[in-house]
Amino acid sequence: MVNWTDPDVISQCSNIVERINFLCLGLYTWEYSRSWQIEFALICRRIQLRWPLLPYITGRILLLTSMVMICWLSSLTSQSVDCHSAFLAFAFAGNASIGCSSLNLMLRPFIIWRAFKYIRIFLVLATIGHWIILLRVMIDFSVLKVNGSCGFMVIEHTDITALFVYTMGYDILALALTIIGLRNTPSSNAMWKMLRKQGITYVLITCLANIIPSVVASLNLNPAMNVVFAMPGLDLHMLSRSPFI
Repeated sequence: MVNWTDPDVISQCSNIVERINFLCLGLYTWEYSRSWQIEFALICRRIQLRWPLLPYITGRILLLTSMVMICWLSSLTSQSVDCHSAFLAFAFAGNASIGCSSLNLMLRPFIIWRAFKYIRIFLVLATIGHWIILLRVMIDFSVLKVNGSCGFMVIEHTDITALFVYTMGYDILALALTIIGLRNTPSSNAMWKMLRKQGITYVLITCLANIIPSVVASLNLNPAMNVVFAMPGLDLHMLSRSPFI
């Protein structure tokens, strides 16, 4: 039986988390480099900046920033580095990228259901609830230094589980309301069929991206294992959303 709270085991788990984070950084950097046409078009002024693009662009930049930061923090760092402040900046970038990504998906049903006041109010309340959970995880943590690095954030496993479960439900709600709303619009039959087909794949991927991290976090094996699938889940979560942008 593995003693998950043994310092040597935690150190080994930390090394695994570090390698996984670097793998996720490479994967997302590759994806970002092949899908930056919108940012390039904005820089060259080929298209005008519209407010629905803000969550999409902001979320992508923040996610890339958070991945670079977590890889730096998990590597050997100078003793003069304020690890808590650095992790606070990482948590802001990472959690804000989650919020922006989900908000980008929620904009569609918010526009489609513009004639239904109570549905829009419900969507606003769901979005506020999502950001409250994101803010809690962002500020309520401690730092566990490992192997001469800043190590990783120590977050209550219940908070991590709640974040992934809520994000999964929030995204599925947004997609379901989008598909239902388009189905009731006669002029959008082609788009509804496309979303229905892609939606099944998206739901499966987003469930996988959120269920695995939440289950592992709920086991509360040790601080490293609680977050071992957090970055892969976020990476997969963002990549699965590409067809809906």
